[in-house]
Amino acid sequence: MRDTFGKADLHVHSSFSFDVPDLAALHPRALFEAALGHPDAERRLDWFALTDHDTMAGWEALVRELPEADRALVIPAVEHTLLDPGLGFTIHTNLYGLDPDTYARLRAAVRTLDELCLFCDEHGILYQYNHPTWWERAELRRGQVDFARVPEIAARFPVLELNAARTPAQNLITAGLAAERGLPLTASSDTHTGAVGRGWTAAPGRTAAEFLAAVWRGEGSTHLDHLSHEALVDEAHGLIDEFLDRGRVHGPAGRETASPAQAWLEHMALLLVRSRWVQQTPAARESLRALLKRASVPILKVVMGHEHRLDRRLADSELRTYLMRAHAARAA
Repeated sequence: MRDTFGKADLHVHSSFSFDVPDLAALHPRALFEAALGHPDAERRLDWFALTDHDTMAGWEALVRELPEADRALVIPAVEHTLLDPGLGFTIHTNLYGLDPDTYARLRAAVRTLDELCLFCDEHGILYQYNHPTWWERAELRRGQVDFARVPEIAARFPVLELNAARTPAQNLITAGLAAERGLPLTASSDTHTGAVGRGWTAAPGRTAAEFLAAVWRGEGSTHLDHLSHEALVDEAHGLIDEFLDRGRVHGPAGRETASPAQAWLEHMALLLVRSRWVQQTPAARESLRALLKRASVPILKVVMGHEHRLDRRLADSELRTYLMRAHAARAA
């Protein structure tokens, strides 16, 4: 690392996350190699953080596979889901520098945001507020999310996250929250598709621990590609190619799906791609590829439509002040 400066995408999901397809390219070792060996030097990273949802099984599998020298490049981490009854809605926080046993104790002991902050502080775990402008869709529909409480939540965290899966307006709100409180920012891809490096944080440090400490002291800088329909389509088409050309090598041990329906759908998709019709008939395979890619375009327009509707809600909410300040700063 030149001048001891390094880069890391501090929010990456593998096939050990329930909402990530079980494809070989999305297994932890493949993501590690893609991140540190990316052909684009701008997106080539020096440290690797795997932050699967509520499990460190992927991290354990990765460090077992890596040679000892490479293990030092891996930051132990997890994305923890917290539904504090006092808040009434779900938030996500990334935790860094812990081991699976400590995380198991955290999951058993922590129920509230106060308890989470106290546990992390007592155990030397670094923690950040992930994508402060993301909420569970079901909670949004039910009116559980109180936008006015977001600044209060942000004030409890030492670091906030800019996220490549959020729109520019949503990330402006996060940046405004951080500026108001003098908090450091990270930038991450939050990738569920293998697109590691769409967001990254740079900071000094000869070791992963030194790197993280510098970020938490506010010595880092950020780079972010914002969410767009074009980026979603590119990622979806890449997954379709991976699925049709290589499929699943093996299911990672410890992986859980969100529901039996998801497991059934993955199984049926695998049967389709491994069928004689697809395997032995190139024309059939290419027809299926074209069909899936065409279908993905309007589906992802629906996804972007949801985000644009959320942008409009935020512009009319208690969080609009952060957008107004950002626009005023740009105009000045």
